[in-house]
Amino acid sequence: MGAPICSLIPCRRQTNAAPGSCRGFGLLLTVVVLAVVRTDAAPAYKWPEAGMGQRTSDRLSAGKRAAKYIACGVCEERVLSLFPGEGDADMIARFLEGESLTESLGDAKGFCGMRDLAKLFKGRRIEVETKPDGSALLSSSSTIPFYEEINTSDLVFHWKSFALQHACTETFRKDGDEVAQGVVKAYHASTGGGTPVEERKRVVEAVKAGCRMARTCKAAAKMAGGGGGEL
Repeated sequence: MGAPICSLIPCRRQTNAAPGSCRGFGLLLTVVVLAVVRTDAAPAYKWPEAGMGQRTSDRLSAGKRAAKYIACGVCEERVLSLFPGEGDADMIARFLEGESLTESLGDAKGFCGMRDLAKLFKGRRIEVETKPDGSALLSSSSTIPFYEEINTSDLVFHWKSFALQHACTETFRKDGDEVAQGVVKAYHASTGGGTPVEERKRVVEAVKAGCRMARTCKAAAKMAGGGGGEL
């Protein structure tokens, strides 16, 4: 065994050191060192395997956990997919004046169907990326990510697909109308674009502003600022 911490501290050389003060100081350092070691050794959050598996409480919990972090991104991608891809200002204005946006976002169950979500996120090559600290995010993938289009079986279940659907459903179930109103308001308050590319940027910014009205998106933004950890 090595020398005790107390013997390594030259407190006896100090003329004003009281007898026994070295022992007390060494004990304090020992407690501090042990506390640091225990903190550093705390286990990271363990995500389930990414592939298919049984619908277990662990996989459901992981899906709900990831959904809280990716809610904003899921909202933005899903709402943006409703807009005309190459639409000019007049076409987009007509789209917003109609009822389709409000009706779609007000029907969370239909709007967040797993088949549509899987097709969208596969096509956009966006995957659910998990971090060791227990946080998650949406990131671009060089390959087409896997998402299960049905995902209702108890024996064959994909929790990352469930994360997408849960994030979508919770967002629009609670605040579908608010998001729709926020998109329309932000779009009309912005400056018109002269080209289709500029108009698309205008739409993207309006969608982001609308999704920020959702409570799930606000919560996700707070967690992103504070890092991972327990929810």
